[in-house]
Amino acid sequence: MSGASPRPVVLVDAREFVAGRRTGIARFLEGLLAAAHRFHPDWRILCAMTKRCRLPSALAGRAEALYLPPRAFDLALAQASRAAAAVLSPYPKLAPFLQAPAVHTVHDVLYLTHPAYRGGLLQRLGGLLRLRHALAAAALSWFDSRASLEALAGMGLRAPQARVRPPAVDGRFFAAEDVRPSGRFLFVGNGLPHKNVDVLLEALARDEALALDLAGLVPERRAHYQRMAERLGVAARVRFLAPGDAELARLYAGAQALVLPSTAEGFGYPPLEAMAAGAPALVADIPVLREVLGDAAWFLPPDDAAAWAEAMRALCDENMRRAWAEKGRAHAARFRAPGAWRGHLADLAEVMR
Repeated sequence: MSGASPRPVVLVDAREFVAGRRTGIARFLEGLLAAAHRFHPDWRILCAMTKRCRLPSALAGRAEALYLPPRAFDLALAQASRAAAAVLSPYPKLAPFLQAPAVHTVHDVLYLTHPAYRGGLLQRLGGLLRLRHALAAAALSWFDSRASLEALAGMGLRAPQARVRPPAVDGRFFAAEDVRPSGRFLFVGNGLPHKNVDVLLEALARDEALALDLAGLVPERRAHYQRMAERLGVAARVRFLAPGDAELARLYAGAQALVLPSTAEGFGYPPLEAMAAGAPALVADIPVLREVLGDAAWFLPPDDAAAWAEAMRALCDENMRRAWAEKGRAHAARFRAPGAWRGHLADLAEVMR
């Protein structure tokens, strides 16, 4: 009598799960892997990481950790891939010499196109070569949005196996407690230059009734905006927050509105999360946010502080806020996890050897 067939192994580049750090890519990967366990319990999910990393609590008992040496990570990952049915990378790059079909994700190409991040010639060349290799070697290339795929084409690059797969929004945001609006506007993000937080502080300087919470800024950007708030005379109306996962849904729900004035994005998680939690969203009028948010958000010119101040004042009206919140919640529902991950999972099943 033959034994049971071995479970197919999905080998994941999980270096984003650095202990004590929570990034958008880590949240993407965590949500996708939790859905994989739910819909494909026969898969064995093996998360390759270094000793700096730790599996998120949501993946406890659902995924296994495989610790690899940081200095030879790519080579060790390639060796481990010999026993895998598929390799999954949440990055544009892929390790060389993989022995199983690979799927990777291009969340954005800002690291190659944005002047604040693309660095010097050698850095840009290295990033470009790694991306070219991944696009050619991958069985599938996921793009969070059509906008990112079009940005790639604008650089003269081709993705032979491209599919646009928007990420899903965690169900906990839809389950946020219904709370009374705080009267404070909320920005969620790292605060890097493309997030364009300056325009929000300038809007506050135009109306002393407006107040703002900045959540999740990296330390150097927090210091930058603290100085700017003091210079503009609005520091008393600005709070800097570092909410944990459990706090974030309630913070969204209590916001007067989510504000995202980014000049560039690859997708835009915070507006959808805020909408799911029952708050409206004021966002920059850029193509990717039009694509993701449809007509459910209030769009504004990214650098027009007067327009932002006027829209923020308008959403202090409860009837206006309620109308936009209802529209946003209905729109966000189509991105709700775990069901909205099914496209990604069907792709993985398709490429497994």
